Amino acid sequence: MDAGQQAELVGKLLLAAFCGAFIGWQRDRRQYPAGLRTMALVAAGAAMFTGINETYGTDRVAANIVTGIGFLGAGIIFRESGTVRGITTAATVWSVAAIGVAIGVELYLVALVATPMVFLILAMRPLSEYLSGRRQELPFLNHLRHPGSSADLEDEGTGRRED
Repeated sequence: MDAGQQAELVGKLLLAAFCGAFIGWQRDRRQYPAGLRTMALVAAGAAMFTGINETYGTDRVAANIVTGIGFLGAGIIFRESGTVRGITTAATVWSVAAIGVAIGVELYLVALVATPMVFLILAMRPLSEYLSGRRQELPFLNHLRHPGSSADLEDEGTGRRED
């Protein structure tokens, strides 16, 4: 691998790490265990394996990435008190790896569309909870009903403002 090819691979790694970190930042904000660093590492690692694969021509690397990420995801999912936890985090790791693979095979547009798409899907949790009946109001609708009020001033249990 000459210096030009190595520089191109470094660019892929940086882009993949950025995309993974962007998605991981959303997870960190919500205080989930697999956050910015984990997602950046998964995306960069997938891009590196795929980029090396592109140079040396082994066709099975992408399939092995999927297998490895599946193993990692299985370790994230656990059962607790009759509920299953970690499925969204495992799916996020899987998606971030796919973004890294896309960058590794130079599908930059696909990766740059998938990154904000995954971010937005993760940000839809309040809507998901509202539609399933686990949440009574959507945070952004509450601000529309009570102009000038702040979510910080509301009692979380009652939705009433504390002055």
